[in-house]
Amino acid sequence: MNKPLFKSSTSTLTLENIMCCIFNIKPLDVAVYFILLKNGPSKVSRVAELLNRDRSTIQRSVQNLINVGLVRRKQVNLRKGGYFYRYEAIPFNEVRCKLLRTMEEWCDQVRRWIDDIDNKDLEEYIEEYIKNKR
Repeated sequence: MNKPLFKSSTSTLTLENIMCCIFNIKPLDVAVYFILLKNGPSKVSRVAELLNRDRSTIQRSVQNLINVGLVRRKQVNLRKGGYFYRYEAIPFNEVRCKLLRTMEEWCDQVRRWIDDIDNKDLEEYIEEYIKNKR
C-alpha cells in the first residue's frame, strides 16, 4: 500500500515506509507481510511465486518478519512422515497497536531526552558536532 497517508513538501508517508521505519524492515518484507495477510497462511514457495522472487529471498524476509513479531510459523506434519512450515501474518489490528505503541514509546524517550538537555550539555554537543563536521 503506497497510497500517501501524509504529504508535505519534504516527505510522503505511506504505510509501507512507516512499517519499514518502525520495525526496521525492508520494503520487500512489508510486501511479504501484505501477501500473507491477503492470502492467509502460506508456504514460502507460494509467496515467492506470487511476488516473482527467489525462494531464498522470501525466506529471509519471512525470518525478518518473524523476528519483529509480524509473522508466525507453524509446522505442518505430513501423514507419511516429514513436515513443512506454513507462515501466517498477524492480524493488522495487532500491527496497528504495535505501530502506535512503538511510536508513543519513541516520542516519550525523545521528550525525556530533550527535557534533560541543559546548557552545559548543549554546549558540549555543539562543540562535538562542529568538531566532527570539519
